Amino acid sequence: MSSTEPKTTYYHHTGPWPTPETEKVPALKFLANYTKRIDSADYDCSWLPYYHPDAVFHDATGRDYVGGQVIWDWIVNLFAPFRKLYMESVEFFVASTTLPSGDVEHTIFGEWRMHVWPKETEGDEGKITIPRAMIFRIGKAEGEGKGEEGGEEVGFEGLQIRDVRLFYDRTLLVPLLKKGEGVVL
Repeated sequence: MSSTEPKTTYYHHTGPWPTPETEKVPALKFLANYTKRIDSADYDCSWLPYYHPDAVFHDATGRDYVGGQVIWDWIVNLFAPFRKLYMESVEFFVASTTLPSGDVEHTIFGEWRMHVWPKETEGDEGKITIPRAMIFRIGKAEGEGKGEEGGEEVGFEGLQIRDVRLFYDRTLLVPLLKKGEGVVL
């Protein structure tokens, strides 16, 4: 293989994270950081650490959200009815390809069980569990943030989501979603 040909390495992980092993895989370390933000139910932050400015999010409804800010606004609205979320990691396959430029592009095939608790409930009352599959393409971070000097961080450890495809049965959420708030079922 010549040095100009892409080289791909593979990694497989099953179960909870982070672990000492997943911390050594940049794509999974990025995804664990992103999942921690989603689990926090606190989205009063910039999208730049997570999404590339030209990112595309392909939702289970067939609708595409284009651009980091558009995607983040949609996520904020989608998860607004919940007081708590937990993305339970199940299984992940990672293909990391080193391109001729030296940049690395990661493709992650992931499976979660998303647990959500509606705002008007207490304890585990009303908890809904939804199996989810997602395919992420993560690459070099880009954007107009200010970096460490004070301001928005661009990417997490040099990475951002470029493209994501989400698959799950959204009808499980119908009783919790309010119509007229921009949520497409």
